[in-house]
Amino acid sequence: MPFCVQGDPDNYISLLSAAQIETLRLVFEHKNSKEIARIMDVSPHTVDERVRRALKKLNASNRIEAATILARNGVFDQVTPYQPLRYQLISLGDEAPADEAGVGRSSIRRLFDIGSPFPTASQPANRHGLMERIIWPILIAFATILAFSALYSILVGLGRVLT
Repeated sequence: MPFCVQGDPDNYISLLSAAQIETLRLVFEHKNSKEIARIMDVSPHTVDERVRRALKKLNASNRIEAATILARNGVFDQVTPYQPLRYQLISLGDEAPADEAGVGRSSIRRLFDIGSPFPTASQPANRHGLMERIIWPILIAFATILAFSALYSILVGLGRVLT
């Protein structure tokens, strides 16, 4: 039997972490390392390392074999989904209703709302599309030019006043 753990599978399966089990569950769903990394909010290298360690613990020769071992033993049915580490508010009480931030905002404001380029409580991960990734450096360069031109104008004005 190629997809069978030698000995008691529960002994080997109990050695796996929740992250390794979740990674193998996504492998079982035919996802590659990059897709799994995006879902779990980790790097593809971390995904590959989790799979490598799980392979050693299960004595499996490849990732599909390891995922199949867990599926046949019903591990995926008993596990709560893995939650990646993310920014959380200090208050873990009830969350604010969604889309309340957009209520009452003008359509022009929504058009120019490209989000902050920095992680915030409302946007802990970078979800910017191509346009936002292009617009932010342009806005920063424009603001820098304006700041230096204002500084230059002030210095020229002070120079005229003092002479």
